[in-house]
Amino acid sequence: MMVRFNRREFIAASAMGPWLVSSSARKAQAGESNATDSFFFIVAADPQLFWGPVELWQKAIDQTNRLKPAFLVVCGDLVQDPGNEEQAKAYLEVAKSLDHNVPLYHLAGNHDVQNQPTRETLAWYEKHFGKLWYSFTYGNCLFVVLESDILNDPSGAPEMADRQMQWLRKILAQAEEKKYNHKIVFKHYPLCIKEVDEPDHYFAVPLPRRKELLQLFHEYHVTAVFSGHYHRNAYVRDGDLELITTSSLGKPLGDDPTGLRIVKVFPDRIEHAYYGFDDLPENAGIITT
Repeated sequence: MMVRFNRREFIAASAMGPWLVSSSARKAQAGESNATDSFFFIVAADPQLFWGPVELWQKAIDQTNRLKPAFLVVCGDLVQDPGNEEQAKAYLEVAKSLDHNVPLYHLAGNHDVQNQPTRETLAWYEKHFGKLWYSFTYGNCLFVVLESDILNDPSGAPEMADRQMQWLRKILAQAEEKKYNHKIVFKHYPLCIKEVDEPDHYFAVPLPRRKELLQLFHEYHVTAVFSGHYHRNAYVRDGDLELITTSSLGKPLGDDPTGLRIVKVFPDRIEHAYYGFDDLPENAGIITT
């Protein structure tokens, strides 16, 4: 049963981790799910307020409300300037207009915690937006949310990077016993843009960490990894693993328009497509309960 949030409860919930819009999302994180095996969710990336207009973040929420997905995930760079209270407040104020039946999951990007995160910048994010890494379930699927900035450059808090990797190995190993239909990962930095062995560059995970994560994801049969950061769409398939990068809803840097990605989940596969706001369908073709 969905519990409705009033305004005071919503504000209080913003201090929880992970920061979630509704009680249904907290139940999902705890492993509770009454969903069907076929459903859809929405992936957004890089609203990056105030470089990206607040109006486009509001548009993303409005379109999500219209489509009624199982949940919405924002793949980092919620704000433009790490530690900026005004930008954080603006992001959360708009998020309050999300339909209370649609949980919101988000994660940190480099503009939220800096390119070289420190304990202080990570603590600021946790205070405003919730846990840095966590998992939830829906429809016999496991969803894993990572803090990839500290994995890219652990120099500012190496013990946190180590703790996250230990947690990731443990939760993926435990998932093998539960026979999920899919295991899906969300992170800010793409593992790669064009090919898994491409040289290091600003938009991708450094090669040593990339190899470590890819080995882990293959070992535990992860279906897909969704990322942002690139401000363009990109796609790489590495065997059975799909690596999907979603363009910015706030400030695209390529030819892709501002928009959202719809992901359809079936017991044996996933399907996904990116749509500009003006091209979003009337419905996703799946009714999410």
